[in-house]
Amino acid sequence: MTIKILLFEDSETKMESFREYLALRLKHELDSELDILQRSDDSMLESDLMTNTFHIILIDDDLGNDRWGNEIIDKIIIMTDETPEAARVPKIYYSAGTSIDELKSKIKHHGNIPCVTFESLVDSVFERIKSRYFNQS
Repeated sequence: MTIKILLFEDSETKMESFREYLALRLKHELDSELDILQRSDDSMLESDLMTNTFHIILIDDDLGNDRWGNEIIDKIIIMTDETPEAARVPKIYYSAGTSIDELKSKIKHHGNIPCVTFESLVDSVFERIKSRYFNQS
């Protein structure tokens, strides 16, 4: 199985580190491959959601140039209201610098979207994928 992720991240260094560690875990523990579509803004969001099937969507809080992840989450929620299959895709909101409490307060109106630190992102994504798509404990 190939796990397809839509990732909103502006830092190539963080993205490559994340990709490397998650790909290793998926390969060794679940015998799966990783395919990441990285974006630093929402300019392709509608096209991405309409033409791809993602297993999970990851959104960084600070996307640089005064772009914020919570605004992308707002747009994703609005768009997925019209595409129910995309609405079921798990989302994780993360940050390397913003506190979990602040992340939660930025998106509390969307219900239960998990908020994690960048340091725990690989573990959070792996566990979400494993429990949702591999039915293992």
